[in-house]
Amino acid sequence: SVLYVRDAERLRRVFTLVPEYLRGDTIEAEKNYMDYGIQLGRRFRALKAWVIWRSLGRVGIVARLREQVRMTNLLVSWINADDRFELAAPVSMGVVCFRFVGDAAPSPRGQRAARGRAVSIDKLNSEIMERINASGRAYLTQTKLRGRTVMRIGLGNVLTTEEHLRKAWEIIRETADAV
Repeated sequence: SVLYVRDAERLRRVFTLVPEYLRGDTIEAEKNYMDYGIQLGRRFRALKAWVIWRSLGRVGIVARLREQVRMTNLLVSWINADDRFELAAPVSMGVVCFRFVGDAAPSPRGQRAARGRAVSIDKLNSEIMERINASGRAYLTQTKLRGRTVMRIGLGNVLTTEEHLRKAWEIIRETADAV
């Protein structure tokens, strides 16, 4: 954004992020443009979008999105087919949140036992993710959803293929078997 003003120093004083006690007595030799606008030092992201649009075009972008959704649905079907895993959130695009829940043994009775099992499953999910990431064969992230630890797979890279996804799922299942 560009702001046209008569007194640039007044604009700088309004938008500066450096607190008074850190300013000192020195005079700045260079202008820090984050002090002159609303967006601070926000990156120029439009260039990335323009390059993608220019190189892939509308047809290419649509094809890539369709492929991403197809692979996402494929991963969802694999998760649903394995009773040891469950989806942790509805899937709408390329991010799948899921968790390892172990064997389909009956849940323990009582709140304390159920809470203990939930904590144990959270630890298993963290351990699975840490082992996979430490191996360097795949990379997962984790987050908390409704207080539970879940693993995440994001399918946004244009170079990701179904074979990559299949191998990642195989690694996840093998690691779950090992813990």
